[in-house]
Amino acid sequence: MEATAQSRPISGSSLRQFLILLRTNVRVLRARLLDSLTGSKLMSGTIISFLLGYMVVGYLLFSRGLVYITKLPGLGHVLSERIFYLLFFFFFLMLAFSNAVISYTTLYRSRETGWLMSLPLNGRALYSWRFVETLVFSSWGLVIISAPLLAAYGGIRSAPPAFYAKALLVSLPFVAIPAAIAAWTLALAVRYLNKWLLGAFGAIGLVLLIRFIIGFFTAPTSGQETGGNIVATVNQVLRHTELSIHPLMPSTWLSNALAGWSRPFESRAAFYALLVLSYSLLGLLSVSGLAWRLFYPGYDASMRRRARGAWRRKQRRAGSPIDTRPGAAVVRLLAPFRLLGVRRATLALVRKDFITFWRDPAQWVQFAIVFGLLFLYVLNLRKMGYDYQSPFWSEVITHLNLGVCSLALSTLTTRFIFPQFSLEGRRLWILCMSPIDLGKVVVQKFVTSLFATGALTVMLMLISSAMLELPIGRSVFYAAMIGLMSIALNALAVGLGTLFPNLRETNPAKIVSGFGGTLCLIVSFLYIVLFVLILAYPAAVRLAKSGPLTMHDPAKAAALAVGAVILLTLATASGALTLAIRRAKKVELLRNL
Repeated sequence: MEATAQSRPISGSSLRQFLILLRTNVRVLRARLLDSLTGSKLMSGTIISFLLGYMVVGYLLFSRGLVYITKLPGLGHVLSERIFYLLFFFFFLMLAFSNAVISYTTLYRSRETGWLMSLPLNGRALYSWRFVETLVFSSWGLVIISAPLLAAYGGIRSAPPAFYAKALLVSLPFVAIPAAIAAWTLALAVRYLNKWLLGAFGAIGLVLLIRFIIGFFTAPTSGQETGGNIVATVNQVLRHTELSIHPLMPSTWLSNALAGWSRPFESRAAFYALLVLSYSLLGLLSVSGLAWRLFYPGYDASMRRRARGAWRRKQRRAGSPIDTRPGAAVVRLLAPFRLLGVRRATLALVRKDFITFWRDPAQWVQFAIVFGLLFLYVLNLRKMGYDYQSPFWSEVITHLNLGVCSLALSTLTTRFIFPQFSLEGRRLWILCMSPIDLGKVVVQKFVTSLFATGALTVMLMLISSAMLELPIGRSVFYAAMIGLMSIALNALAVGLGTLFPNLRETNPAKIVSGFGGTLCLIVSFLYIVLFVLILAYPAAVRLAKSGPLTMHDPAKAAALAVGAVILLTLATASGALTLAIRRAKKVELLRNL
């Protein structure tokens, strides 16, 4: 394939072809935005209003939080600075991971890439355009997320107006650094990674995991190490955040520049800004000048590995008396459901969805990483230093834990469940001709996703409740509540995914980033906030010592809250599924093919 790519006729320079690809995709994007804005003004207004509301609410929350931390005697300045550095450190890690995942999906798993490779395009122009597309696609959210933070930080520091313009200018080249790191890592991994290197990295990872588990269960708590001394406790906590201020981290350079510009004197802010700019230009130059040479050999190696793996699996199945295919394992697992009256066509759809999910590493790897991070969060709950005997903090932490688990669940449903109907793609007409109508397909996707995500989140809620040392009754109650929330969140993802399908796109990440995916995230967030606030009403009644809440009966308040969240969940789930089933039964849906 490399020889074919090199002998391909080149129409013009690499820069000219890159500009052609850029101009074409900008026109396509502009046409889609205009179609979305003019086609559904109500939905567009809802999303714009939510974004503006996030900017205002985010600014208020960040500013109040930073003001509170800054006013802590003797430690406020240090803590506020360290939190600022930590946020940009995590932004850097998220950008690197996001660029790596989207680059793999866009370059090595996308059918559009194969079609572009068949055109008389220079490989350098093709790879550079895909890199820029991935960079913009994975980094635009950073501007929205960090804008309220920067505004709040500049407000409490009384920064001059030039601070905000400088912050925007230095943030633009900053996002290119993690993108370049991700591009090089992906190109080298796809080109040279084999089973021996993979085994070596796996062994190293296993050793590190064992060391982490041993240290986790043997390390003393902060109170034991410091003897209750506040300064020693803060130093012990900050010791674990030293990586965020390491001088070799690009996020440290950005934070140093922003912190310097927010002061009356700029210190070495310009130096750090130029350092960010120089390394971003170096990353762009290395990607466009060298990394693209690994793309065609890596693409060829990836295709050969996939073909070799398929051939080996076929040989193993031929020599084994038991069908070892993933789909066959699902069939054996679902066999008892046939005795419960579940139709064979429904089980076939479940098997198809599982195989589709399993064949896309970009999907299940992200799914595993999200639950891995949640599991680490649950394990670290035991190290929280609040008084478990205090009723106030017990209620606050348990409701915050419910909110964290529900937000993670909404992320999973929006990222993985919402695009399921759209991933049927141009094969949707096959389902239309099958002996099961599309309305039942929508219900099947809802039930399947509910069992998958609901079981995992309920398990995490039970483990987190045990880590918080909650009584068994409260643990079961919060597990039931997260199960109730999973019904509504999965219904919203499946319903809105059917109402706003993108049947021409094969990349799930791009499907989610569209109009419907953004709306699903907004509605899910509003549902979670309303659910948690209603559920916190009985706790507020029990803990109130003065005011109108003291006149309410705690038992009646608890019953009222549970009834309200049940009605809210049923209304949300039934409304989303009803609209989706009606939409799926309309023949006009096939016009989107």
